Amino acid sequence: MKKTISVIAAIILTMSITSAQTIADAVKSIQYGKFKTAKEQLQKIIAGNDKDATAIYWLGQSMIAVDDVSGAKSLYQKSLQAGVSNTALLFIGMAHIDLLEGGDWNAANQKFEGVITTTAETRGKNKGKAPAYILNAIGRANCVGHLVKDGSSKFGNPDYAVEKLTEAAAIDPANTESLIYKGLCYRKMGGEFGGEAQKAYSEAISRDPKNPLPNYLIGKIYLSQQNKPFMEQYFNAALAADVAFAPVYLDYYNYYSNRDVNLAKENIEKYIQYADKDCNNDYFYADYLFRAGNYQASLEKAKLLENSDCKTRVPILYAYNYDRLNDSIQAKANIEKFFATATPDKIFANDYDIAAKIYARFPGSELQAVNAFNNLIELDNSKTTQLQYLPAIADLYAKAKNYQEQIKTIQKLAELRGAVTEMDYYKMSNAAQASKDYVLGLDIAKKYLAAYPEKPQPVTFYRKAAIGLDADTTNGKAIPYLNDLDSVLQLNVEKNRKSIFSNLYYMFLYYGGKVKDYPKAVEVLDKMLVLYPTEGEENKFATDQKVMIQKAIEHSKSSPSKTNTRH
Repeated sequence: MKKTISVIAAIILTMSITSAQTIADAVKSIQYGKFKTAKEQLQKIIAGNDKDATAIYWLGQSMIAVDDVSGAKSLYQKSLQAGVSNTALLFIGMAHIDLLEGGDWNAANQKFEGVITTTAETRGKNKGKAPAYILNAIGRANCVGHLVKDGSSKFGNPDYAVEKLTEAAAIDPANTESLIYKGLCYRKMGGEFGGEAQKAYSEAISRDPKNPLPNYLIGKIYLSQQNKPFMEQYFNAALAADVAFAPVYLDYYNYYSNRDVNLAKENIEKYIQYADKDCNNDYFYADYLFRAGNYQASLEKAKLLENSDCKTRVPILYAYNYDRLNDSIQAKANIEKFFATATPDKIFANDYDIAAKIYARFPGSELQAVNAFNNLIELDNSKTTQLQYLPAIADLYAKAKNYQEQIKTIQKLAELRGAVTEMDYYKMSNAAQASKDYVLGLDIAKKYLAAYPEKPQPVTFYRKAAIGLDADTTNGKAIPYLNDLDSVLQLNVEKNRKSIFSNLYYMFLYYGGKVKDYPKAVEVLDKMLVLYPTEGEENKFATDQKVMIQKAIEHSKSSPSKTNTRH
């Protein structure tokens, strides 16, 4: 299988000029998201030469792009069995399939390294190095999956791919493919590598200013950051390079669909004008009709797609429309049908959002709603998204009476925000009380009181948590906590008089009633009288009880053997 790039070039030259241009056109179609067109172009080439490994490789890639991984696998396997020569790209294609199917990366890497070894140049300045097109294909296999979603699919090794793509970019200074894939790999590594991705795309622009794809991909970075000015700058630069670059119009449509229905309409019509003519166009227009408020028309359009290649997302479109028509039962039924059949790459953040909101309307489905919101956050775990949805998740846990998870969610939210709000403390205290976790309740209420000493709510929660430790005064566990609370309340007796009295009342029940420690009971009653020295309900209670306790003390002195006192 050892071939040099000159041999590959010679093979390509044996094709007709028209055929060679068609392969380039097919690759361009894939970059433009026109997968149907690319597939037709490549099938024509293969019809004329069924041993054209390059065309077969790209046909498989066009199939992967529309999620037909099994079809691409069958194509590559049959071609290898049929004795296609120059099989390096097909071996890479098979390794790509293995990764997409969840295979072991180390096994795939053996194939990559084997191809590199057998295609390495044997002379010249690139001696010992694989050709750029081989390294590009390896990079693609590790970073570009279903629908070219910025390399976001979970497969492959982006670090390894970046290394190979950097080498490819140095070998062939004219090619942009390596830089585009390199940017996609950086995007796959996470948001913190957005700057490195932009550098790669920018270098691709400098190499080929007429290619709209790198400008578009930079625009996608800014779209993910909700940075409209820079998003527009790069999206418009992509259209300036080629007004027929359809993906920009689709992203503009999605951006404006919930913001400006007129701009959404303008962009979806442009997308339909330049994109492949297939059922996706009908789906997107049905989606536009929904955004425009034409729900019945959207439902009718969606119904026509039920038996098409675009049927996967029809149930979610039904759900969106029925939700707006206030038919929650139909909306929920279609949500469940959609999630039961759709593969992860067909599910978008907004789908999880609507699912969570629909599930939340049905008692007993709160945890399904939580799961939907968590899936949304997994798709987009930015701080902005988490701050937006964690409050709703916490409220759903409260409705489901899962108070411990409610508290954990609020704590996570406060950590992200960098501050605990009064409402955070209130909800956590309430949840701790509802779950009867009085130890946790005391901890939360103590912090609540320290943060908001002038508010009555933390006092109430602290007292409830303390008494919750021993509601019937069996062992007096609450007393040390009530004394701590009183030390704070005493700082403003006038304001907290009733609260202090309530705490003393609990202590009196324990000392005077439960353990018959009358001297301690008298101490408590004296504190009550200090709080309420003049005539009134509280004063009368303390006075009457003190008289009774003193009589009991006198009686105990005369009959010590019958008295059970504690000192």
